[in-house]
Amino acid sequence: PLINETNHWTERGIATMDRAESKLETRVDPITFEVLRNAFRAICTEGSALLERVSYSPTITEGHDYSVALLTRDARLIAHGFKDQAPHLGTFEEALKDTLADVDTWRPGDVYLHNDPYTGGTHTNDVKLIRPVFCEGEHVAFAVTLCHWADVGGPIPGSFHPRAHDHFQEGMRLPAIPLYVGDREVRSTFKLIRFNTRCYVDRLGDIHSQYETARLMERRLVEYMEKFGKQTLLDAFEDTMDYSEYRFAQAIAALPDGAYEFEDYGDCDILHPDRPRIKVHCRLTIEGDRCTLDWSGSDPQPRSSWGFCRPALLSATYDGTMHSFPFLAPLNHGIIRHLKIVSRKGTCVDVKEPNGVSGYCSGAYEKADHVTMGCWAQANVRVNPRYVHAGSLNLENLCTGGIHPKTGVDFVSYLWLEGGAGACTFRDGTSLINSIYISGASNQPIESWERWYPMVVTRCDIVKDSCGDGRYRGGFGIYRDFEVTGDTVITIHGDREEVTPYGIAGGTNGGPNRLTKNPGTREEKDLGMFCVTEPLKPGDQVTFVSNGGGGCGDSLDRPPEAVLEDVLDDYISLEKAREAYGVVIHPVDPEVLHYEIDREATQKLREELRRGTRRRGYGPWEVNPQGEKIRIDWEEVRRLTA
Repeated sequence: PLINETNHWTERGIATMDRAESKLETRVDPITFEVLRNAFRAICTEGSALLERVSYSPTITEGHDYSVALLTRDARLIAHGFKDQAPHLGTFEEALKDTLADVDTWRPGDVYLHNDPYTGGTHTNDVKLIRPVFCEGEHVAFAVTLCHWADVGGPIPGSFHPRAHDHFQEGMRLPAIPLYVGDREVRSTFKLIRFNTRCYVDRLGDIHSQYETARLMERRLVEYMEKFGKQTLLDAFEDTMDYSEYRFAQAIAALPDGAYEFEDYGDCDILHPDRPRIKVHCRLTIEGDRCTLDWSGSDPQPRSSWGFCRPALLSATYDGTMHSFPFLAPLNHGIIRHLKIVSRKGTCVDVKEPNGVSGYCSGAYEKADHVTMGCWAQANVRVNPRYVHAGSLNLENLCTGGIHPKTGVDFVSYLWLEGGAGACTFRDGTSLINSIYISGASNQPIESWERWYPMVVTRCDIVKDSCGDGRYRGGFGIYRDFEVTGDTVITIHGDREEVTPYGIAGGTNGGPNRLTKNPGTREEKDLGMFCVTEPLKPGDQVTFVSNGGGGCGDSLDRPPEAVLEDVLDDYISLEKAREAYGVVIHPVDPEVLHYEIDREATQKLREELRRGTRRRGYGPWEVNPQGEKIRIDWEEVRRLTA
């Protein structure tokens, strides 16, 4: 059956808004509204900072894989932190709804854990801690903290399992379970976690950081209520949502009505004998100031752990929408309730139990996020092309585990790479940054890798020629190579080795993700993106490579001077300058970076290349057929970005 997430309307303000020019009324005065609207986010951002400072796991302290949120007592999102992770944000409401269905009574100091992907989560590693907020004896809100625990059990260190047949191989799946009752520890829950996870000391430190963060958020919200009055804050909750919905509706109304479709693909279903690609498809329909995003045309759920559950689909749709309308940030329930999202149970974007979901973020999530942006881009390009950009790098979930040779203590690492962002309609894609949908995360410093885990980083460098080509090129991927200094196993749950970040408007797709063991030796082995517990011994070398971003526009329209600049920076080779951009550059004196453009030869070569046919497809450096749907009026872009 189709599942429809219908719109809900508040009783005031936007409730009567049938047209974008309607006037928004607020319950509190405009000055107080602005103060409190920003205060809600400040509370969450302060909570995020505390998580970062006092957690134990490098995944949180260095990688910043966490989020926090304030929600109303009936599970509507009010605010989240400034650096929080987009895949988490859309699941807060669903997790709290599921918790409220199981918990009848809330008292001050009651705290619950929740990580169930099917009812309100992403994958089992993302664990939410839920605490009620009371003021003057009344339950007024919830403070929720979320951290990616580096391990939640299961057969593989790190709990990622690209070849999992079901979720039973992906670690603990927790419905709402009590962690504290009246701020007193529930010992059996702590024992459950200790008995079922690796590196329990790390988990214990992360639990306490989440707990203290929720307490801090509770104190701050109560302080505001004591200063401004409880009812004023409750009214400001509603006004904040109404304001966001009002602005969103205005933005939609400015776009041309119509239906816009886009699709993207995962490399393969690794457990299917034919290893078919996996299609993620969306149809966006705009009518006036309303919209519907229908995902029911996506492929059936794969056999492997690649798809995701509906709560994560909601997150991906919200995030792709927020990237298309960046002025709407931060996300709250006002935007959520204005989106009608349709999915079909049993597809790769709305999997049924017990299908595995540990690889959701590098699998279906990243595709759905980019497909959402691809749909909105076809409408936005006619109104505000500044909000249109090509595909960006995908996440590679790399885990190692074993016994550290120096300490004799077990360890689990969870690592990822920065890489290339997609090009925009007015500039090149940024290089060496995190994925667009986890832009609040950070790369974990080399010093942290080497301090915590038995490895020594041997190379950290840009991947030459990895950008998608275009009038504006994509950003570049990165090498993060390392040598292993102790016995360990390595697992990767990734994608985008074959179907790479898409180019738009004739730009080419970016370069691939790669993982290679002992490159350049007789023992060289391509580990691919779905490797499970490959053994590594001291002295083994690993090459870890990330995507380049997609390009925008025809690469033959790129100014030759910009191509020369990339050659001088050693970002692209002379061969790529000639073959992809039609620019002939002669090295006069490479030692002093003296290169010259041959203008006459460049003109002739470009004329010759224009008469030819560019490779079309979804692989590296091909012109993406879906991206060609996004047609850009470059004169209009120049006018709007001047």
